[in-house]
Amino acid sequence: MKAISPTRFGGGVFDCPVCAEVNNFDPQPYLNEAKMVRLMNRDAQMAVVAARLALENAGIKARSAYRPDEIALFGATGLAGLPLGEVAPLITASTGSNGLFDLDLFGRLGLKAVRPILSFKILSNMPFCFVSINEGIQGPNAIYAPWEGNGAQAVEAGIRALSTGDAKCSLVGGCDVKTHELAFASLQQLGLFSSWCSTGTGIVPGEGAAFLVLEMERDARARGARMYGAVSSFSFRTSCPGKAMSQTREDVLQGLNAQGAVSAVVSSSSEVHSSEIKESSLLKSARISAGITLRPKPYVGDLFAAAAPLQLALGALLTEAGGAQVLVNCFGHGSTQAAFLLDKI
Repeated sequence: MKAISPTRFGGGVFDCPVCAEVNNFDPQPYLNEAKMVRLMNRDAQMAVVAARLALENAGIKARSAYRPDEIALFGATGLAGLPLGEVAPLITASTGSNGLFDLDLFGRLGLKAVRPILSFKILSNMPFCFVSINEGIQGPNAIYAPWEGNGAQAVEAGIRALSTGDAKCSLVGGCDVKTHELAFASLQQLGLFSSWCSTGTGIVPGEGAAFLVLEMERDARARGARMYGAVSSFSFRTSCPGKAMSQTREDVLQGLNAQGAVSAVVSSSSEVHSSEIKESSLLKSARISAGITLRPKPYVGDLFAAAAPLQLALGALLTEAGGAQVLVNCFGHGSTQAAFLLDKI
């Protein structure tokens, strides 16, 4: 994937000049009912495809390997958003003569200006609702939003569902589309594009979805599954007012008890050089050294809510390829910061 100027809207009004778009994407072959696609936003379409691919790779189908109620579904989504063109009629009809949003106009005219199915595309829980419908999953479930640490929380929830016996299989993941103008407006308002002004580089908003299938090792072995690696440890911390984010992240790494050498690190740093230096400094403070470091964000963009599942999937591939122990950092915007240790099976 290559970072390019946005092709679906004019990006000149924003400080960030590029994004990482997915081209030639077609969800239809992965839908049990083709008509579902008209109810789905791009986040949901990507989630359904990624979920299907993850389950197929694991050799799992509801009502075959496990009962529908034995499969848990935990996921993370970004802030609800759609391309401006889909919500513009509602905004226009709900704006008063003073240029401000008017609740009375919204009730009388705004809702009538858009198709009723718009609600399916705006609600942040709908991508995982569609995954559940498409795959027949009926087990424990929860949605987290909207940042990288929250995607890590979805993975943690899946692990805990297995360890407590609430589920025998957990499908965990995230989806996020930040390649439309409302997403850009939100990111700029939050100050996430500020480094583009000062250094000429910064985060690259991306779009995508990533899912993992989790099982207890004994169950995976019993059905002859391909096993990429094992989650041996994970650590979470929430930043508090007045506490430096770097200290919160260092506490996360200390909580892993991973002092020493690891085979590889899947980094959460973006292509901003300073962020790579900061993460390297955190590893040094936690007395962790790595054989190799993989930085996916410069190549796929920042997937925010989907970043942690993607980075864990890459970490699992490194573990399967021979890494004795792989550290996956899930550091990003938002208060929740996390990291995982993966061991070779």
